[in-house]
Amino acid sequence: MDSVSEAQFELDQLRHQARKQLLGTVVLGVMAGLLAFVGQSALGQARPLLESSFGTWQSLYTVVLWALAIAWLVALIQQALHYQNISEQFESRRRLDAVYAERAAKAQAVEEERQRQRAESEARQAAERNRRLNKNSHSTKFDFWQE
Repeated sequence: MDSVSEAQFELDQLRHQARKQLLGTVVLGVMAGLLAFVGQSALGQARPLLESSFGTWQSLYTVVLWALAIAWLVALIQQALHYQNISEQFESRRRLDAVYAERAAKAQAVEEERQRQRAESEARQAAERNRRLNKNSHSTKFDFWQE
């Protein structure tokens, strides 16, 4: 593999990891939301035990839920931006690979054309040499004088 393909492979792996992390963040947020409802229900059932300080407990629980929701939202935004950044790098690398492959194909075509022209030129030169040699090997009416 060349370095560009290796870089693209690594970016693809990073993109898959970022996607999994983003999905994990969403799943954790959904689970936290479900646990918030369960916690609210449990707090409501414990109301007789906490009658004197129930309002304080409920306010504290609400503040903690809002803090967790904000932290989750920040984490979700961060993961989404990370995934978007990796995806953009991956697409950029894919476009670069396409450009490099196109350039390599053009260079190979030019080289093949050069080799074809060189072979044709050599064939023409060889034919010209053969023609000259054959022309010189024909006898002339004065061959007997040369012996």
